[in-house]
Amino acid sequence: MEIIVRVCGKYQMNFFFSIRHRKMAFAVTAALAALTDIACADDNNVSAPIQAAQTYVQASGTVDMERNNTAAVLVRINANYAYGKNITGKGVTIAMMDSGISATHREFAGAGKIATGFNAFNGTNDVTDLLGHGTHVAGILAANRDGKGIFGVAYDATLLPVKVLSDTGKSSISVLDAGLRYAIGKAAIVNMSLGTDVAYNPGALRQAVQAGMLIVAAAGNGGGANPGWPARFAKESWANNQIIAVGAVDASNRIASFSNRAGDTAAWFLVAPGVNIPSSYLNGQYVYMSGTSMATPVVSGAAALLKQMWPALRAEQIANILFVTATDLGAPGIDPVYGRGLVNVEKALQPIGSLTTTTFNGKTINVLAGSTQVSSATTRLWSLAASGQLQVVGLDDYRRDFKLDPRATLIQPPGLSLDQVFGSMERRFEAANRVLPNGSKFVALYEWHRPLADNMGTSEAKPRLAAFSMTSSQADDDEFAVGSGGMAGHYFGASGLPLAEHLQLDNVTALAHPYFSLLPGATHAAWTRHIDGMTLRFGMLASGPGATLVAQDEHVPRARSVLFEAAKSFSQAALSLSLTRIDEMNGFLGAYSGGPLALTADASTHALQATGAVLLAPKLALAGQAAYAVTPGSLVNNSLITEVTKTRTNAFTLALVASDRFRTNDRLSIALSQPMRTYAGQIAMDMLAGLDADGKEQRERMQFSMVPLGRELRAEVNYLLPLRDAASIGTTLMLRHEPNNMIEVPMEKLLALRYTKQF
Repeated sequence: MEIIVRVCGKYQMNFFFSIRHRKMAFAVTAALAALTDIACADDNNVSAPIQAAQTYVQASGTVDMERNNTAAVLVRINANYAYGKNITGKGVTIAMMDSGISATHREFAGAGKIATGFNAFNGTNDVTDLLGHGTHVAGILAANRDGKGIFGVAYDATLLPVKVLSDTGKSSISVLDAGLRYAIGKAAIVNMSLGTDVAYNPGALRQAVQAGMLIVAAAGNGGGANPGWPARFAKESWANNQIIAVGAVDASNRIASFSNRAGDTAAWFLVAPGVNIPSSYLNGQYVYMSGTSMATPVVSGAAALLKQMWPALRAEQIANILFVTATDLGAPGIDPVYGRGLVNVEKALQPIGSLTTTTFNGKTINVLAGSTQVSSATTRLWSLAASGQLQVVGLDDYRRDFKLDPRATLIQPPGLSLDQVFGSMERRFEAANRVLPNGSKFVALYEWHRPLADNMGTSEAKPRLAAFSMTSSQADDDEFAVGSGGMAGHYFGASGLPLAEHLQLDNVTALAHPYFSLLPGATHAAWTRHIDGMTLRFGMLASGPGATLVAQDEHVPRARSVLFEAAKSFSQAALSLSLTRIDEMNGFLGAYSGGPLALTADASTHALQATGAVLLAPKLALAGQAAYAVTPGSLVNNSLITEVTKTRTNAFTLALVASDRFRTNDRLSIALSQPMRTYAGQIAMDMLAGLDADGKEQRERMQFSMVPLGRELRAEVNYLLPLRDAASIGTTLMLRHEPNNMIEVPMEKLLALRYTKQF
């Protein structure tokens, strides 16, 4: 049963009678509802812009019931995103300029939940709420999350109740100002679910703004084109963007019929759910209420969540963050109805603008700009990031700190592919293999290529030179060699052994010099002399044109190398030793980067390699190699990594090589190898660890081993069978255990079949 009593033609009193039955209870409520925002007496009066309370049925308390009761508000503003990160408003005090609070309500139980309040009418601490309006607003703000009833947007925040509305919902500017001045210095956020239709002297508001407080004010319930006051003061320059005007939307996110619109305050106007909002009430009960009074604490609660996460944020920063992250409603952009739009907690808690951090030497770098390509020797960096041991912190445009997953800037080494089985040979075909009259040997490799001008056309691809090598023998036992396209692997190392040509070791990819991987597509020049069964070889290598022709790109890896090799032939065996120096520019052991985890700008690696082969039978040999290298440590500039210590790496291969096993001139190889792997070395990091409560940067220095947890073991079987008419067919089976030395990566398997024919 409902009885309506109208007062002055502007207010109505709604009485609701209760009915109790077992665990179900209908609340008995009495609420003063303002049909306009001005009290009857004069323009100096302030009132609570509320609508009639409605009965709210509360079932027996359960967690699901509490969540369901609150979902209508919290789901629409995406507040659950904050709770998932344990952001609940804890440590933030919100001042409530209202009718007081029913402190005995279960939703406000707990030490520290309610700070000592102030009664602006008589100067006492008695803030008992007899109207119900303040208690309802308080519940939306910070009701406990205890599994019963409802919970507030910032349910762990502290409430500072300031009674500025009488038990009939009326007040005056002088009372309001007294209450506001009391709150200065005691709260970071002021919730003002009240208003008037006329401007007034904003002296107290200006003091609150100057004190750094954020003021969130109801727009009013007159259905007008502009907000009422104090919300409308938000557009004033002295407000410094520290006043937010709040309108109400219904369950469909449409502006409520009673809500004042954004109007001339659109740039400082947000909307929030404000129709049929359940919350706490008098006598331990709960009711639904509608009004911009109900929408306002939703925004204040969102502001408290931001303040908890980043205590150093200034009031105008919090307001701006809520403005620019609001969900756009109505006409695109800022409009005169919805202003900035619907408050969006999830988006407000995410970075705005670019994320930057500072290095130990004070340089500012973009956390997400650039990337680091990890190599098999540096995969420990990836594992550290994947396990969460690297905490990369970036600051957004509002100097808010965000922890980021650094894997976003790391590129994992590629998995098993035909490139690793054949190199780039699957795109090539052998077009020339000639012995010239003077004894020189010439090999040319071509690849299919469609000219750039024909990329959009239908013309056929044409062959072009992809790689070549030429070896010229002199009468005095000197030999000169040049080549490009990565053909150096066919001249040095196992391929340079005196037995190599007989056994065709240059076709066993596992026996290639492991550190030549640091010189992709290398060109080479070499001089060789044969002296009394000894072969002395000196060579120079440089990264291929694909790397060097990218003009002045500081992030493109380049490398050059010098090599000295000595080989000795025995009756049934051969042995060689080589010393190699490889200088990498913009790279470190095959890793290269332009991102925040750059290892070093330059690196010099010194490698010692021993290679040997022994004949077990006329056409059967056991071959192997072992390589050890040292890369001196260096300091790193403009990176979160400050130092790379001396790093030691190694690699080995053992292979069984045979020919004429099943058919004449066929070739079979079985190999087990460990590609290049770091076995000693560390990195030091100096990183921004976050901000303290005052917004000052906190840094952390860490040191990590670069030794990977895994060890790649690669097994491969290759068989090549020559066919008629210069054709051949080959097959390869490759297995990779802990690929790229990453223990978390499953074994990779590849079986490849290749047919080649010369034309």
